[in-house]
Amino acid sequence: MKKIFLTAIAAASLCFLSACSDDESEPTLEELCAAGLNEDCLVGTWNLNGIETMDGSQVWHNYGTAPSTLVITDDGKFEFTFTTSNVSEMASSGCGGTKTYGSWEILGASLKIKIGRSDCLITGQSYTLTPTLSVTNLNLNKVVFHENDMTDALTKANSTENFVRVMQ
Repeated sequence: MKKIFLTAIAAASLCFLSACSDDESEPTLEELCAAGLNEDCLVGTWNLNGIETMDGSQVWHNYGTAPSTLVITDDGKFEFTFTTSNVSEMASSGCGGTKTYGSWEILGASLKIKIGRSDCLITGQSYTLTPTLSVTNLNLNKVVFHENDMTDALTKANSTENFVRVMQ
């Protein structure tokens, strides 16, 4: 009798606990990115196919055949790999294929990027950006990683690095 009573209590407890289980599914990437700049949307692998004007009407440097790659991880770090395209002056001067490491953090609506170890960029340089972020695009609204490819100050000021998410 005692075994039946304990079995009944155990069964009732399981039924009660399963009734309280979380049936909600995980939010989709679209839902996460709809919230604006946030870690869940930002983390991932992004390709830079070129430097373009702010309005997207003109591409100054097209790296489409060998894009630069930005990998943003959830531990506040990033890895940037320079294009090997000969369209890039930085690539032709020895930066092609090299990696730059650094850190990132979200500060309200801003993204702070700090260059860590790099052979081709100024180590310790920080950028506070107001990027435009969606499921498929990360537009820094500034030229950061390929800054040395832009020799004309006015062109540089009106250009951006617009990354495309690598879907996995």
